Amino acid sequence: MKTIEDLRKMAELNLCENCFQKYKMLIEPTIRDLLSNPLSDWSEVESHITQIVMKTKGIFKGKLIFISLDKGSNEKHSDKVDVKGFEATKTRSFKWKIDYLQKNGILKVSSYRVLDTAREVRNKIHDPYAPYSEHDRTLFHVANVITHQIWCATMIEMGEDTSNNLKSEAEKIAEQYLENLNY
Repeated sequence: MKTIEDLRKMAELNLCENCFQKYKMLIEPTIRDLLSNPLSDWSEVESHITQIVMKTKGIFKGKLIFISLDKGSNEKHSDKVDVKGFEATKTRSFKWKIDYLQKNGILKVSSYRVLDTAREVRNKIHDPYAPYSEHDRTLFHVANVITHQIWCATMIEMGEDTSNNLKSEAEKIAEQYLENLNY
């Protein structure tokens, strides 16, 4: 993989001065950000999985989705969310959450395998600024795409057919990813 400096040299050699300046101002910062924050996909995966578990367990009492609760929420939001269930679920391990979703038919075999593999990779990387391989970045991104599809199918009321299609597409993405790895 090329470094930012290598990319800049290539851009300078291949672009006119005006385009090169645009590259430095618009494109390079985006690339730098993407390379410096490979866990953004993973953070979304964890958040989506937690929300799906909470929805599946009936912790959200209505259409509102809570991502966090502050102190005193028990009285303030008790009609909208099971605060004790929220806190208990939030602290569960990612493995527990995906196992729960698989047992309840939310995650199919390939989706579960991709998420469990991503979990294992993430657990081996403790330094958020550690170098990630291209495979790791792709794995986290695919896990994010899969969980986003399932999140939409679970959290947004859009009809059973649409929901089933989203879950089916998520499983196809997972199957293709695993096939490409010869898993």
